[in-house]
Amino acid sequence: MSISRRALLKNAAGAAFAAAGASLSGVLDAGAQVTGLTPGGGKVPFRLPPGALNYLDRKQYIHNMDIHAHLPGASINGGEPLMAMWAKGRQRMLPGSGGWIDISDAKNPVVVKTERRGAGGAVVYNTKLRKWIAMSSAAAPLTSATPEFPYGQYDKELRDRTINFKGLRGIRTWDVTDPAKPNLLQEFSTGEKGMGTHMNFYDGGKYAYLECAWDDQLRMENAQRPMSHGLMIVDMSDPAHVKEVSRWWVPGQRRGEEDEYKKFTFAGDESSWTSSHGALTVPKRVEDGGTVGYGGFGAFGMYVMDLTDITKPKPYGKVRYEYETIGGIPFHTCHPVIADAAHPRLQNIVIGIPETIQADCREPYKIPYVVDVKDPRNPRIIGFFPRPVAPPDAPYSDFCFARGRFGSHNTQCWLAPGAAHPEIMAITWFNAGIRVFDLSNPLAPKEVAWFVPPRDGEIDKYESWWRGTSEDVFVEWDRNLIWLGTHEGSYCLSTPALGKPVLEPRKVQRWSVAHCNVGWDDQTAAGVYFGRSLSEMG
Repeated sequence: MSISRRALLKNAAGAAFAAAGASLSGVLDAGAQVTGLTPGGGKVPFRLPPGALNYLDRKQYIHNMDIHAHLPGASINGGEPLMAMWAKGRQRMLPGSGGWIDISDAKNPVVVKTERRGAGGAVVYNTKLRKWIAMSSAAAPLTSATPEFPYGQYDKELRDRTINFKGLRGIRTWDVTDPAKPNLLQEFSTGEKGMGTHMNFYDGGKYAYLECAWDDQLRMENAQRPMSHGLMIVDMSDPAHVKEVSRWWVPGQRRGEEDEYKKFTFAGDESSWTSSHGALTVPKRVEDGGTVGYGGFGAFGMYVMDLTDITKPKPYGKVRYEYETIGGIPFHTCHPVIADAAHPRLQNIVIGIPETIQADCREPYKIPYVVDVKDPRNPRIIGFFPRPVAPPDAPYSDFCFARGRFGSHNTQCWLAPGAAHPEIMAITWFNAGIRVFDLSNPLAPKEVAWFVPPRDGEIDKYESWWRGTSEDVFVEWDRNLIWLGTHEGSYCLSTPALGKPVLEPRKVQRWSVAHCNVGWDDQTAAGVYFGRSLSEMG
């Protein structure tokens, strides 16, 4: 059979094209095998959900709670860190955005100005010194993602602003025995090339535990910081002369430890939180025989640390959720439940709180964990908190659509007045307000109350609303009151889950952690009251 010239030319061209294609495909395949199908990979922030509101909801929603007071313009600080109350007689105060906030009369909280601002952070009574001491963090600014810089630290201009920051990176220590006149004791630098510190733990004892970036060699994938944080332990025997004791970081976290770092599946994803967040919570002081601390190291997991040799901290064990996802902070705060013999199921339990980073659910959602730490070498996740559901009368079907961050953030303070209710856990949830849970069954925490405040901010000003609304929470066990700090102000709340509220001033008879604040009222000068008269407080 004869073949026409046209067919011959057509077949030849097709063969040539196929050969060229095969050759090109081979080149592309070779490149893909080196870089992956998409060389840059995928990372957060994800797209905005199509169902998101184009305005901010000004309504409030409440279930099984009562509002007793609202203080606009000033937000209490509590939960980050885990001890924050100053007290004398019947007077109680929390650090806040405008100075101290006097909450003695729960129906009428007031802001009291001081001679110097900045004396917040951990506020505790140092029994040996017979003084109230505050330890506040100092850090370079975050590289938070914004419409101008959607990839945070990966934008050189924004990254350079943080790296070139000229202020203190470390901690400040204060004598706040007279809170009207905070006395700055020391500005302690943890390293001029680091980020400084953020959420630290100091209970008034010999040591403080810092969430600290001491230099720029601790690697960070997430956009929020140009470098990550590790653990630094300092000696606070003399708060005016703080001394470093030791440092620790996750093997692989430091640059130069590439072989170790490559063992983690999230290495190089430019999204995961490869850093500590919230320094160790140490339930029993080392000087009193304690050997254990619990710390959240983000995507690396929750570490149970061995403090037997305080100069050489090392891990007992760690736990990480096997289905963990990129973005956010998987372990932000580690809150040991204070449980006595009457609550055996809640002994040896730590609540692991994640933190949402991106607004509008533009990263995978993360759930708080219930962790069994009976065996410090083998901590186990045994329960998960339920995901908050949008109020039935809200204009959105899910908090992902309500605008701003949706996810957990801070717990109630670990050190608080009264005997702790181990079965109650209050957690702020950004745009979902404050959520109160019953932990009676640690395998299945149950939500029992919630309050979602009205939204503040303006939708066309991203930085006025992207964090949501609710940040900090402080529970007074002896008065059955819950204080909520939002971006707009502070609220005093109660719930039947806690018991009947006490709204009048009351002297603290005990503290939730027996070894903290010992002698607080016997030693504080009797004349130290301010903002209210002695007749009101005495």
